[in-house]
Amino acid sequence: MATVKQRQGGFSLIELVLVIIILSIIAAVGSQMLGNGFNAYFTGRDIINAEWQGRYAMQRIMRELRHVRSATAGDLVMATNQITFTDNNANVITYARAGTILTRNGTALADGVTGLTFHYIQSDGITTAAVASDVSYISINLDVSLNGSNYSLRNTLHPRAF
Repeated sequence: MATVKQRQGGFSLIELVLVIIILSIIAAVGSQMLGNGFNAYFTGRDIINAEWQGRYAMQRIMRELRHVRSATAGDLVMATNQITFTDNNANVITYARAGTILTRNGTALADGVTGLTFHYIQSDGITTAAVASDVSYISINLDVSLNGSNYSLRNTLHPRAF
């Protein structure tokens, strides 16, 4: 009597190795795509944060500079990297940069500030003013950098009392 061997179901070693190699390739490509997605998210978040810091600081400076009491040496102290002025309510306000922090009267207003410059311009809109009484426009340049994301703002205003 002859016995018939039944073939047992299963995978051969070659089939298993091929499946492992294919899954490894898919996992490597997928992890690289996922990593790029995370990097793009974090970069975008840093750009938005730098933009927000800069816009907030610029809007605050602009709003308060509109209310400088007068264009006299006592009410407007001109400097390239900081500005001190007296507003309509006789409050003395100073904006300056301490390291990478923009301060308003010594209190932190924004972080990551890498550049802050003020330019004082005469009524013709071109000539740099040498004394406070010649100032008609104030131009502000603000640079913010957070985690390698840079954002620059520039604005010019004409204070109401000038």
